[in-house]
Amino acid sequence: MDFSDLHVIVTGGAGSLGTAVVELLLDSSATCSVPCFNQDEFDSFQFSDNKEVFTKIGVDLTDEDQAQSFFEDAIEANGSLWGSIHIAGGFGMGAIEDTSKADFMKQINLNLVTCYNCCRTAVQHFKSQSRGGRIVNIAARPALEPRQGAGMTAYTTAKAGVAALTESLAAEIVEDEILVNAIAPSVIDTPQNREGMPNADFDKWPKPEQLAQEIAYLASPENEVTRGSIATVYGKS
Repeated sequence: MDFSDLHVIVTGGAGSLGTAVVELLLDSSATCSVPCFNQDEFDSFQFSDNKEVFTKIGVDLTDEDQAQSFFEDAIEANGSLWGSIHIAGGFGMGAIEDTSKADFMKQINLNLVTCYNCCRTAVQHFKSQSRGGRIVNIAARPALEPRQGAGMTAYTTAKAGVAALTESLAAEIVEDEILVNAIAPSVIDTPQNREGMPNADFDKWPKPEQLAQEIAYLASPENEVTRGSIATVYGKS
């Protein structure tokens, strides 16, 4: 994949999956922009001092104005936008009787609202540039198979919203040469997930580097026809 002279925003770029995506994009000659929620996130990001990566600290993507401000700053720093990859989100377990409305809304905000704000802002910039673009969102297996979401109903509902947003938006803006897709992982093989499920068979989980390949293809110029898909990237799990 060739991303020469192409600028891609990666929300959640400092996390395990996001870092793998940014690394692959940089290796493919892209420039990247990554919002960081706080200083700790910035400090943990291995590409924070890379000259091809614009970063901004203190960005809350649940806030519409802050999301728009980040996109504007990123475009000023790295030029017109080609792709917007929305990995930012959060996971939450909990039976419904133990999940307050505040906890439910936290999952909606972390996963669906951040995705919506960034999709909306990206589309505005793509249309102003009149050259098309690519959007890739992150759903989850329970979004497509809700019975898999027992014990995490709030998270499942939020990710189902991401899937619906992806499919509806893909139909809305295809005439503008903007292709919108998503991936739906099962359990990603990250240190956090290994710690949370120490008895699982980690070999069956998809690796961040494997998912990064799928995401990068969907965000690349080589993808000329795929839109509105929710790619199931379950590995062997």
